[in-house]
Amino acid sequence: MPYVFGYGSLVDRGSLEASIGRPVAAADGPFRLRLHGYRRAWNVMGHSSERPEYVFTDDGGSAWEGWLAFLGLEPAVGATTPGAAWRLTDADLEALDDRERSYDRVDVTPLLGAVTSRRPDGPVLTYVPRDDVVGRAPAVRSLGTVMARYLRLVDRGYRDLGEPLYAEHLAGLPAPEPLAVREIRVRPVVPGGRNEAVDPDGVT
Repeated sequence: MPYVFGYGSLVDRGSLEASIGRPVAAADGPFRLRLHGYRRAWNVMGHSSERPEYVFTDDGGSAWEGWLAFLGLEPAVGATTPGAAWRLTDADLEALDDRERSYDRVDVTPLLGAVTSRRPDGPVLTYVPRDDVVGRAPAVRSLGTVMARYLRLVDRGYRDLGEPLYAEHLAGLPAPEPLAVREIRVRPVVPGGRNEAVDPDGVT
């Protein structure tokens, strides 16, 4: 079975489980790993209008639209990115592919080093931003917003990994400036039904 390496909100168990629609057993992760040759960047920008299946509101409940920024990877000689891998099914990967539609799923198995003796026993994949997504980021970066809940999810996920990975995460997390950090809420559009709140990291 394949594994997926998370370096943002996919480090968080709850976020992952919300996306694949099932609980993840302790035996299936997290596997604490370091990815070599990449660093994180705020290089994924998507406009709220590209996700019509969601309703976006600000912290006052008013409709909101704009550019949202998320973490992605970029190649960097000598860089190391801490994170977590999860053992998933092919159906899980399909669900994540829909969530991570701004990214390509790539095999990074040779670039990973285990932090503990607990190691994945199969190929490890991760999501790298598509070239066209990275290419448009500079033009709209000054208009971008980072959802505060996204930052909290990432922080919670890394805290659960313990030290030293949490400290490595803090040291390697790029500052969001000039991006604004705001409380943006996200609800799925449910025709004829009640719109329930969801984890906003699922709109990358």
